[in-house]
Amino acid sequence: MSDNGATAFPTQLVLTCGFCCGTNDVKWFCKSCAGSMCNTCKTSHPTIPVFKNHVIVPRTNDVIRLYGPSKIAEQCSLHPEKEISTYCKDCEEPCCVTCQVQNHNRHDISSIEDAYLSAENRLNDNVRKLEKEVMPTLDKMVDKTKKDQCEKKDKIATIREEINNFRKEMKQAVDETCDDLLEKLDRNDIEFDDLITKIDAQKRKCRALIKEIEEIIQKGDLKMIKYTPPSPGTLIPEISTPKLATPVFTPGREILTIIRDRIGTIEWTDTMTFDPKHISSPVAKFDPSMINVHKDGSFSSKISVGSITTADNNTAWVMYCDSDTMYLYDSSGKVVRSITVKGSNGIRDMVMRRSGEKIVACNDRKVRRVSVSGEVIPSIDTSPFKPYGVCLTDSEAVVVCIEGQDNKDNHIAVYSPDTGRKLREIRGIDYQGKQQITDPYRVVSNGKDLYVVNWDPGYVVCVDDRDDVRWVYDGKGAKLTKSFNPSGIYVDKYYNLLVSDYNNACVHYIDREGTLIQIILTHEQTGLTCPRGICVDDETGQVWVGNEWNNVVICKYIS
Repeated sequence: MSDNGATAFPTQLVLTCGFCCGTNDVKWFCKSCAGSMCNTCKTSHPTIPVFKNHVIVPRTNDVIRLYGPSKIAEQCSLHPEKEISTYCKDCEEPCCVTCQVQNHNRHDISSIEDAYLSAENRLNDNVRKLEKEVMPTLDKMVDKTKKDQCEKKDKIATIREEINNFRKEMKQAVDETCDDLLEKLDRNDIEFDDLITKIDAQKRKCRALIKEIEEIIQKGDLKMIKYTPPSPGTLIPEISTPKLATPVFTPGREILTIIRDRIGTIEWTDTMTFDPKHISSPVAKFDPSMINVHKDGSFSSKISVGSITTADNNTAWVMYCDSDTMYLYDSSGKVVRSITVKGSNGIRDMVMRRSGEKIVACNDRKVRRVSVSGEVIPSIDTSPFKPYGVCLTDSEAVVVCIEGQDNKDNHIAVYSPDTGRKLREIRGIDYQGKQQITDPYRVVSNGKDLYVVNWDPGYVVCVDDRDDVRWVYDGKGAKLTKSFNPSGIYVDKYYNLLVSDYNNACVHYIDREGTLIQIILTHEQTGLTCPRGICVDDETGQVWVGNEWNNVVICKYIS
């Protein structure tokens, strides 16, 4: 039912019942139906079974404002006889009076009306910001992109012609080389044919001589006594017989890599890149001289830190494989919120979708979705395998590190987050046919490539969008005192990688090509002891590093 009354009650409008269309005594309002009603309908409405739990209140301006069309009150899903009347700020969920007493005692509680209006104001603010800030910026980006496209068309056409000409030259060189090899084989065939021709000629001479000798013998001529035929040995010519070895063709496999390297690459400059966190700015430019480490603080956490993920408002989620609960901390160490994933047997890793929904990898061989309000939804079943690290692609497909039974058949799996269907598997096979992803522990994406932390042996593998291994970083150039033991990884806004090193109590800062830039956040600089999870708040430039033993360190690493 809909309400035809306005928020105020203008005297020129006739108020009618939203159920019987009558105009007498329309003094009541059904919050569940969002409709005004008369005395008669107020009495009869609850007698209809489907409407028996509806809430009817006196019709006032405030009621219409709060519960008019699109602002319908709801009944509690746990206590259907109770109306949702309050909102728990700590748990970020609406509740009824019974829920408030049972589950939200001593929590920060507000009325549902205040929470609704606050949310409405916040959303309206977001709409205004989108309209006034983001949309104009996007319009400018579209205009600039179109302008750049026009300006670069001629240059792109020239480069395209250069590439095609280079391809023709390469093909010509390959054709000439292969033609030369085939000509050698052809010459070998000709040599054998010539030899056979010469031998056949000698065979004909031998047959003629045999016939001549037989005729002399048959005639019984006395000349036979003095006739001396040529010695048989003189009839065999000195013919250079080629070796009859079978030829073998050995292709130069390394030439494929050389060709790919020497063909060259396309370098793009002044390109605007879309980043969800920095939608109005191009990709930040990095200079190694910007590195300047200083510690901003640290705090003790309720659980050991196995993984850590930044959220909004300078906060980060902390989780560990032995705990069903993950905690949201602010930079001062205060617990802002907690979510318990019952039956998970421990939370391995978590990644945030653009909607704010969380994708959580659990020890019980499940990858779950956790809504913004904290509702847990089983999404992906990885049985009989165990999930470890998770990340998202640009299309928000879920990338999961998979440990097989008895540590066999380890690989990376890609799933649909909504259906749970497996889309593909990645094993990281290099050009020599060797599998490089043997023990995947953590994984991140820069939108194109995947970076995988391999636990044992310890190294980082870069796999491109064709599932080819681009490079492997094993820390050998870092002059480490102990073996390289990567345990956490993050791609920052410069598209460089931060890799926490558990054994050496430091962070390896490497570029997208797997080259070490610098060792940062050392024990001497920050007090790190056994770093596991690592993440960066790109808004503040702070890096959060979780030590395994209940401690989080927050630092700046770029000045």
